[in-house]
Amino acid sequence: MFSNGRIHRLVTPAALSALAAAALVGITAAPSQAATRPGWADTSSLSVRVHALDSGAGQRYATVILTNKTHKTVRTEGYVGLQLLNSRGKDVPTHVVRDEGRTPLITLKPGQSAYTRLHWGAVPAAGEPTKAEKNPTRLEVTPPDSRHHLNTTWKLGEVLQKGRIDITPLAKGTGPTF
Repeated sequence: MFSNGRIHRLVTPAALSALAAAALVGITAAPSQAATRPGWADTSSLSVRVHALDSGAGQRYATVILTNKTHKTVRTEGYVGLQLLNSRGKDVPTHVVRDEGRTPLITLKPGQSAYTRLHWGAVPAAGEPTKAEKNPTRLEVTPPDSRHHLNTTWKLGEVLQKGRIDITPLAKGTGPTF
């Protein structure tokens, strides 16, 4: 309808009702994505263990394995945090260096695991004592996006090179067995 050179659109009450009903059906017909997505893994849903791998001259390798211990599916992504401790629970120098790999989103069903591979030196850095000052006996592992950590035993000896540990992003599975 035109009036004084302007266009006026007429919307009838029936058209408004139909539009509102269509919008309501669209909102309630599909569940929200957030409601169907698993929650993030944290210390309450995970257990941790360390698995030693074969080592070369002056090189040490292991995997840290996080396992979903709940009855629900959880997800995780990224890198863990690490801190070595001595037998008195005091920090041992630990310098984590992240590999620049992809960080895939990992979904863990109950009992499934994700792992990160660790690499560290067993030869002292220049100016470093031939033996580490403090021999670690425990490892704190902080899952991605968590402020709390899990504890496990560390039976893999000294971490020389000033505590440097190279790590990979989490990957699904328990990692290599060699």
